[in-house]
Amino acid sequence: MAMDLLDALRAAVSDSVRGKRAAGVLFSGGLDSSVLAFLAGECNPATLLYAAGVKGSEDLAEAGAVARLLGMELREVVLGDADLARLFREAGEITGEKNVMKLELALALLALCGKAKADGVKTLLSGSGAEELFLGYAYHLAEKNRGGDLEALRKSELAGLRGKDLSRGEKVAERCGVTLLLPFLDARVVSSALSVPAQRNFGRGENKLVLRDAARRLGVPEKACSRPKRAMQYGSGVHARLRALLRTNAINP
Repeated sequence: MAMDLLDALRAAVSDSVRGKRAAGVLFSGGLDSSVLAFLAGECNPATLLYAAGVKGSEDLAEAGAVARLLGMELREVVLGDADLARLFREAGEITGEKNVMKLELALALLALCGKAKADGVKTLLSGSGAEELFLGYAYHLAEKNRGGDLEALRKSELAGLRGKDLSRGEKVAERCGVTLLLPFLDARVVSSALSVPAQRNFGRGENKLVLRDAARRLGVPEKACSRPKRAMQYGSGVHARLRALLRTNAINP
């Protein structure tokens, strides 16, 4: 029998941060990162939260607000145009990636890993895998409305993650001397999440309902529990600002 989801998440996060002198969470103030932050703070009160974005971005504002509600310390990385240009170039060199959308994700991660390393934090927790596990993307809802096979879809996506986003993230973290840990992809968490019918992730006008309800039981601030998904490149403002720089040839793709 699969573990209760909260028990599985607590065990996965505890294994990641307990006993570490310094650990951090990649943090946006959204559902996934707030669950990790809450649990990490329980296990290791010295856990730091890391958020990146351009000045005035949604992620920096939300991260600051939720960090205060959690009573945890937030380290911000505010990205100016010169930072974006440098990080875009470095992310391409590290990953070998040419796709601009993927480089947007990589450069934000590079900024956060670099800041963590400078702070002496060598372990960072990431919420990667939560969208696939709890069907959090808009196209998941569209597939549900079409009557598609959600069980097969999420299993296929989980199986394909390694060759998709995870290896890119690992390259970036490794270059910075940081270990990236993924509690949502811990075998206990995956088993628990998959034991709940995929359809139950939708209801009451929300998606990812299984995780949202677990977060509410845990005591995660409602501001985070109810926040709609915003991909990092959009919430951080990186996408819009980087595209503007590319259009004016301030950065060469």
